[in-house]
Amino acid sequence: MRKAVLFIFIIFCLTVCQAHAQIQWDAAKFMPLSEVEPGMKGKGYTVFSGTTVEAFDFEVVSVYYDRFPGLHIVWAKGISDNFKKTGSAGGMSGSPMYINGRLMGALSRSYRNQREHANLFGITPIEFMVKVTEFGMEPNLSYQGTQLFNFGTETVAEGVSSAVSLFPRHNLLYTQQHLDDFQMGDLLEQLPLPVAMSGVNSHTMRFYKPLFDKFNLMPLESPGGGSPVKKSPIEPGQIIGVAYARGDYSAFGYGTITYIDGDQLLAYGHSRDGEGSVNLAISGGYVHFIMPGSYRSFKVASPTQLIGTLVQDRQAAIAGIIGKHPSYIPVTLSMETVDGELHHKSYEIVRHRSFSPVHVENGAESLVQALAFSSADHTLTIDATITLKAQPELVSRELVYKSVYTSGGSTGGGIARVLRDPLLQLSNNPYTQVEFEKVALNLKLEDKRRSAWIERLQVDKLRYRPGETVEIMITLRPYLEHLTTEKMTIMIPDDAPDGRITLLVMSATTDAQRQRSRAPLNFRPKNINQLVNLLQRHETNTDVILELLLAQPGLTVQGEEFSGLPTSVMSVMNSAKQVGESGYTLGTSLHRDTHATNYVIYGLRSLELVVDRNAQ
Repeated sequence: MRKAVLFIFIIFCLTVCQAHAQIQWDAAKFMPLSEVEPGMKGKGYTVFSGTTVEAFDFEVVSVYYDRFPGLHIVWAKGISDNFKKTGSAGGMSGSPMYINGRLMGALSRSYRNQREHANLFGITPIEFMVKVTEFGMEPNLSYQGTQLFNFGTETVAEGVSSAVSLFPRHNLLYTQQHLDDFQMGDLLEQLPLPVAMSGVNSHTMRFYKPLFDKFNLMPLESPGGGSPVKKSPIEPGQIIGVAYARGDYSAFGYGTITYIDGDQLLAYGHSRDGEGSVNLAISGGYVHFIMPGSYRSFKVASPTQLIGTLVQDRQAAIAGIIGKHPSYIPVTLSMETVDGELHHKSYEIVRHRSFSPVHVENGAESLVQALAFSSADHTLTIDATITLKAQPELVSRELVYKSVYTSGGSTGGGIARVLRDPLLQLSNNPYTQVEFEKVALNLKLEDKRRSAWIERLQVDKLRYRPGETVEIMITLRPYLEHLTTEKMTIMIPDDAPDGRITLLVMSATTDAQRQRSRAPLNFRPKNINQLVNLLQRHETNTDVILELLLAQPGLTVQGEEFSGLPTSVMSVMNSAKQVGESGYTLGTSLHRDTHATNYVIYGLRSLELVVDRNAQ
């Protein structure tokens, strides 16, 4: 009995170890580079349409030794008619290449702008691809994705004040020098990975193209989930890729499976993003067709079923495990269109600190564009709730935003402003790892541009006692409407000192920008909870902001502002012996009020008032 139990235990251990062991070199199945010679002929396998793997003939032309240190590339040419019609295409990366019945490598490279019928392409030898599995075949459970956006030398949170700010200091767009560098990619031979995104407009494509270019991704407007089949075979030559988003919005970056050994697979013949040990869901795919082109052909494909987990993303290949996959971030979108109809949509987003924000935003924008008009005068009301997974460091898990945007252009601009900033700031914060539990959006669209500028303001007098209420007549200029006047009030604080103060009447957007200039250290949080508070701290942009400002410096210490401190105390707290912990503010806010309106407010007006305890 004991022997039987021991035998079963040994078999169990061997099974577990085998499931996660590296792929072993098999001379009967694999051809080493040392045996490859120019003139050799073989067969490659890929899907040209649907899910049928087709063979094509090739001939070895030459070998690049040390294309990268320790990585050699075999160059070949396609010689059969089916390959000549398309040439090497984006999405073919990983197509297995056999000589004399043994796997020699994976199609992975091709120069652009080849002359007709040249059909040259590069092959990554299988021996380098197999070595990728030596890094381990277990999912990296601490993986959150690489920070792909360049925030410069300042802190990640620098410039954050509200959801209405669109990266005032850290723009996702690259400089002209970066764009010039990206154009050099035309000379690189690595095949790009197509990323098929459903319903994404050309403006969004242009905005993110520098990011995609940097990582050799080819964005396509494609029927992301519109394949005739929902389940594809898992075998060499089939489409495989990362399903960045699934559901009513889909984003799918794909190449081809090279080799399968049990529940392990190799693909691409080059990296995805080169992130090393990863933990991403991988999906099968369906090829609608190959779009031929003299510049670069590419496969147009859609995702099918999830098939497992990507665990290695290295220079020579990607490696994955067939079976379970990591969870996604659920996103729900409810939208009332101009006809009063309520629409409910949902999708899920991959967990990645850079691509999660991109695809949450892209999905919302594409669905709004699909449900509404693409360009017209409109007002879009946005209620967004971002829920973080519970963890000990977090005091608040829920970020709630309500903003209203008006425009005569795309309806997507407001969504970008609400979602992109907080999602990227939270994902890339330097304090602690955070995970998103869910994102919920509630939208209402009107076919009217409901905005107004602050035209002028008037008060009944200029001198006030502490505790007295200031009555303000504010004139607004609505878009294409007559002037309108509203009465608002703000109270002088009881402890306001005698002297001059400034009354500011402004929009929430203007207030956010001004606050960053007045007290910059207020927007450099020291921990995750201060960051969450900053991202929460905003007024709806339909509010008029009233503020009484005293021309007296205050002090920010450890991200918290202190006002009304004696000069001697501030001098001690802001000692010249240290820097970075504290700093002065340009003025002290005595009191703030908000007043709701029916318009999205723009502009700023100010008046000088006098606080006088003896005023009549």
